[in-house]
Amino acid sequence: YVKDEREKLFAYSFHTACDSKGFILGSLVTGGNVHDSRMLDSLVSKVTKKVGKPNVVAVDAGYKTPYIAKFLMDQEIRPVMPYTRPRTKAGYLKKNEYVYDAHFDCYICPNGQILSYRTTTREGYKQYASDSEVCKSCSFLDSCTQSQNHTKQIHRHIWQDYLDEADHLRLTQMNKDIYAKRKE
Repeated sequence: YVKDEREKLFAYSFHTACDSKGFILGSLVTGGNVHDSRMLDSLVSKVTKKVGKPNVVAVDAGYKTPYIAKFLMDQEIRPVMPYTRPRTKAGYLKKNEYVYDAHFDCYICPNGQILSYRTTTREGYKQYASDSEVCKSCSFLDSCTQSQNHTKQIHRHIWQDYLDEADHLRLTQMNKDIYAKRKE
């Protein structure tokens, strides 16, 4: 595949599914430009046809997406996913410092202001935005947003609840033990 204008690469990814003893149950080979997260459903389907549906699937951070969490839970397969740290610029408030209110479908900022639902993108992300009139005089503004119009925006995937549940399961002893074995 072509990485950029000047660089052509021959690269591939080898995706494997193993049992708890390390025996390979299935594999797929993809081009290096295909993201890991796009292959899990095919690999799980392949393994299910050969040896039956797994009870648990442990994955690395490349497979930790809302779609995969939903896919596994819809199949009644327990997801075992790693911790991933928030990707926020240093000095700025992290997304988890804003509280999501499922009942009113909004976020609440650390200063108690509402970020209202605006729209849903084609990629499945709901957009929430603050009121710029309220935010421009807020003491948290410098650690909240760089926006010229003083508006904070947060994106939440329509399947984020599945990923949140996978994160809750991550804290169970069962998931901790299984993930430790995945590293072997």
